[in-house]
Amino acid sequence: MIVPHWIELMPKAALSFLLLALAASLAGCANFSAVSSGMPAQQVEAKLGAPETVRKNADGSEVWEYPGGPLGRQTYMVTLGSDRAVREAHQVLSEEYFSRVQAGMSRDEVRRLLGRPRDIGFSSLDDEEIWSWRYREWGVRNMELYVQFDRSTGALKKVTRFQIDTSDGKRQ
Repeated sequence: MIVPHWIELMPKAALSFLLLALAASLAGCANFSAVSSGMPAQQVEAKLGAPETVRKNADGSEVWEYPGGPLGRQTYMVTLGSDRAVREAHQVLSEEYFSRVQAGMSRDEVRRLLGRPRDIGFSSLDDEEIWSWRYREWGVRNMELYVQFDRSTGALKKVTRFQIDTSDGKRQ
């Protein structure tokens, strides 16, 4: 086997870190297009791995959450019926789902809709809890979505979006 010269010069610790980072990034690239309606839950888990979160619904269905974070810009939700077969799989960091986020929603309602936030921060000035997600608008523009909750009531107060890849490096 021919080994590139630069690999031979790397310290073992750096090479191990590089290989671990590569493996982690590949693991985050699950093929959600391979998930189809009617597919058994066991087959989904074999293809995608274990979900980060499983939510059980009153009707016996489940929603499996696959966030692409912390730097990912996609979160997939796979809905399984009570028969443990796929009903649907969809990417939720999109305009379709953002348009459903409304003032007054609870933290749980937003989490069920958009999945795990990338970051959670706090503002003591306005007594807010702020969640954020990165996403791609139109498949090309890097954006961030912020939702601001009143910390005392837990109700959603405000939704804001920013473009993060402007030519001057500032948010718009």
